[in-house]
Amino acid sequence: MQKDYSYEGADIFFKHEISHNLPRDAYSMHSHNMYELLYFVEGDATHVIEDRQYKLKRGDLVLIRPSKYHFIRIDSDCDYERYDILFSPRTKNIDGLDLLDSTPEIINLEEYRMATEIIKKTDFYYKHFSGEDFERILTGLLCELFYLLSVTPATENTDTPTVSSPTLSRALSYINDNLATLSGVEEVAKSCFVTESYLFRLFKSELRNTPAKYITSKRLLLAERLISDGESPTAVYERCGFKDYTTFYRNYRAHFGHAPSETIQHV
Repeated sequence: MQKDYSYEGADIFFKHEISHNLPRDAYSMHSHNMYELLYFVEGDATHVIEDRQYKLKRGDLVLIRPSKYHFIRIDSDCDYERYDILFSPRTKNIDGLDLLDSTPEIINLEEYRMATEIIKKTDFYYKHFSGEDFERILTGLLCELFYLLSVTPATENTDTPTVSSPTLSRALSYINDNLATLSGVEEVAKSCFVTESYLFRLFKSELRNTPAKYITSKRLLLAERLISDGESPTAVYERCGFKDYTTFYRNYRAHFGHAPSETIQHV
């Protein structure tokens, strides 16, 4: 059973979700070129960001930066509630985005009434406004939250995140450092002194993905950012690790649902 409400604009998304008896695998691992703020109200869940796992507490605010792989793991069948806001770096009227540069991935707002009030105001405005009116209010609330946190930072969640696996950490670091020149999964496995089959099992168990798909997704996200910045698709595919344009085009369309040349229309 699930009860929630949401808003989706051109480059901003909002959802207040209240769910009951969610399955353990309710949320899949994914990544995107957007910022995401997740405010955790209640439940029994762990947030996985790349190789780091955070056991969530009431009042935790999670900041997921663009291109980071992440998902929520439901740990038991209790009630689950969260606010979720995604926005593009290009979203209009959001000031103070640079203030997030030094913000930890997770902070706790449980004792920070001014910040929690900003987040919960979205309920009131959602019920009374819609469309562009609600979007303008939402972007204004985000600006207020960013400036507030920069002046009087909330308490950082001092719990050290659990690192999934030292081998996984080395593999992810190697992939992201060598994204454009990486020859394939075999190269990653050799850099970690493990077999390809072991690396495959490790990715599937910890990230719910395969090494090859992780690499391809990261390359496509990089390509989308470059194209969004005005570069030609035919000029970026090699820089993003693709050997030919046909393979790049096919993967890009399958991942984003549109051709590379249509990217500007979708950002």
